[in-house]
Amino acid sequence: MPTGWGISLEAIAHALAENPTCKLLSARHRVWVLPLFAEHFTSTEEWVSAEWFHERIAETLERVDRQGERTPEQYCSDWIDAKWLRTDNKETGRLRYALTKESLTALQIVRLVVEGGNSVSAARLGSIANAVHKLADMTNPDREAQVRRIDEQIEKLQTQREAVAAGRVRLATPEEMQQQLSEILALTRSLPADFRRLGSLVEDRHQRVARRAMVDGPTKADLVDDYLNEHDLLSDTPEGQAYRGFAKMLTSREAANIRHDVDSILDQDFAREHMTDSEREQLETMLATLLAAELRVQESYLRWTASLRRFLTRSAHGRYQRLINLADRALYAGAQWAEQQPGARVMSDAVLEIGVFQVVDITQYPLWTDPGRQKVVVDSAPAETALPAADRAALRLSAGTSPRAVARTINQLVGERHLVSGAEAFEATPPEFQRLGALVTLLDLAIAHGHVDAEQSEVVMIDANRETPLRIVLPHLVFDQRIDVGGRS
Repeated sequence: MPTGWGISLEAIAHALAENPTCKLLSARHRVWVLPLFAEHFTSTEEWVSAEWFHERIAETLERVDRQGERTPEQYCSDWIDAKWLRTDNKETGRLRYALTKESLTALQIVRLVVEGGNSVSAARLGSIANAVHKLADMTNPDREAQVRRIDEQIEKLQTQREAVAAGRVRLATPEEMQQQLSEILALTRSLPADFRRLGSLVEDRHQRVARRAMVDGPTKADLVDDYLNEHDLLSDTPEGQAYRGFAKMLTSREAANIRHDVDSILDQDFAREHMTDSEREQLETMLATLLAAELRVQESYLRWTASLRRFLTRSAHGRYQRLINLADRALYAGAQWAEQQPGARVMSDAVLEIGVFQVVDITQYPLWTDPGRQKVVVDSAPAETALPAADRAALRLSAGTSPRAVARTINQLVGERHLVSGAEAFEATPPEFQRLGALVTLLDLAIAHGHVDAEQSEVVMIDANRETPLRIVLPHLVFDQRIDVGGRS
């Protein structure tokens, strides 16, 4: 019986009892498991290494005072069984984890609850009106009517152009701009998760087809039918439809137009005065994030196709299938023989050309013996030649001018004083590392964690191993907070 929401009561009851998303939202440990997933699995980094994630779980267990109940490895094993985590070791040969589509859905639900907000706004109604207008054009088969609607749009745009040129149209307020920005970020925020759910669907269906091929031994035609069928099923999912639409957009000029419009928005006073750093970063990286998500889905399709090709071209599969077919024919012939001429029969030893195994007492014949635990001895031979001095110097210079090393210098200075300039950080760097690489790292860290004032400048001198010191002019760089130098393995 369907409810007013268009869902049957049986479907609701089944989802609450069996669906991994509902189980995660109602789990006893949800108060720390969901924040753990949200903190360490981002939309840009889908996979994390198992060793690193086990350390984060141990830290969380210590923070919530649950250490000793179970190990991080046991928790991960339970989460894999519950379909909250998935594993893989194809890229590096080392175990790694990623969230399943069910966990992503749970996090999206929690995010909607936390962010809340009023969905009734002029920007939201404008998006609805634009979608309804486009749907009206799509559903009307009358070409003359479509031409009339385009003419009306042209006339309306011409009137609007004249009004803007004459100054009769008021400028948008910052509140209206903020509403439109929120609408853009809300519409695009869920797309990476949708694409990741599509990647999970691709892998799930891939594994289903592979298991059937290994267990049932279908013919090549069956495998091809399975592939095409699963491909069509993916296209019918909401994530698959979003993927097709986005991929189609990438082949048009729409992507270039979006990049141009985003650059235009970020160049305006509204971006500098009313947008937060997080909003500017989301808007600037929006298209790149979506492109990376689309690429991961495409990689899943390629892995799926390559795996199917291995099944179809595996010569052993054909031999096994032929043996199974011969066995089926033999069993069928034997059943017909027994039905037509019932009674005991003795087959000649030469029928299958196997021969007779002459054993007097089978109970005393060792068919198989366990060799016991195998011993493995690893010999490590020392390198015949040491690393050249030039290579050692290059490695030392690379480490001394790395973001981690420069950030440590900045953090030490920030602990001593509130504000630290780029020139001061460079002067505090050991003389052997006062190179161009350190300046480039300073610029990168200032863009990501500090402040860059292009209207002012700083001058530093580089005189390491140079006859004449090199004078470098930089924008004014300021650091007012510590920089996290931690990283994932």
